[in-house]
Amino acid sequence: MRMNCRIRGIQYHFQKHNYENDLPIVVFLHGFMGSGDIFKRLINTCKEYCNPITIDLLGHGKSEGAELHYRFSLKEQIADIIKLIQEQVFSPVFLYGYSMGARLALSLAIEKSNLLQGLILESGTFGIEVEAERQARQALDGARADQIIGNFDNFLNEWQKMDLFKYDIKDNDLKKIQKNQNPYWMANSLLGFGTGTMPLLRDKLTTMVIPTLLITGEFDSKFTRINQVMKKELPTADLIILPESGHRVHSNSYFEIAEHLKLFIEKYQL
Repeated sequence: MRMNCRIRGIQYHFQKHNYENDLPIVVFLHGFMGSGDIFKRLINTCKEYCNPITIDLLGHGKSEGAELHYRFSLKEQIADIIKLIQEQVFSPVFLYGYSMGARLALSLAIEKSNLLQGLILESGTFGIEVEAERQARQALDGARADQIIGNFDNFLNEWQKMDLFKYDIKDNDLKKIQKNQNPYWMANSLLGFGTGTMPLLRDKLTTMVIPTLLITGEFDSKFTRINQVMKKELPTADLIILPESGHRVHSNSYFEIAEHLKLFIEKYQL
């Protein structure tokens, strides 16, 4: 069931994929230039044991964006998702975030842990530790935002060829989702909630008591290293490194993720 609701002045689009009262709810948050539809294969595999709900994040997919990039900030988007869960989904839920969605999910878990039964982070990060690297990333995201506004098609071609995604399977559905995004909102998303603007959360990880499942692909060495650090810092975290997968693990290894997700839910469901 596809639905729309107005959250803090923005019309959000989300989809409820299952309606069994006795099954736990898993809310899925996608990555940059994605939508809830990127999880289609994973959803079809896991809905036998949970009620999946996918949300199109601010400015993505069928959800509205905003004219000012500050509205895309972490603080603003956390407030949106908290309100959406409280009003439309009901809690507690398991929260699954991929990439940008994982950054948002981790921050939400730190701020509002009582909403969650468990947290699943695919290809996530706790932020950039070195200030010079943070500033360089902000500058890069600013340049990318300019490119998006100037020539979105060229930006897409370069984005899809990035080394980060070179081990991921070719996905024509994802290319269509990316091409149909609003360029102005994508630029604002980078400016308001790029990795360089994300607050560093490493010092808060040790205080998190929410059961957490970390997922990376073996070919994504950068994010695997980051998540190995996260596992050491998080008191109740497990790390799954899936073979023959890159950054988009949900695309390469959706069946394996579904199996691990099932075990995680069975272990921690209230």
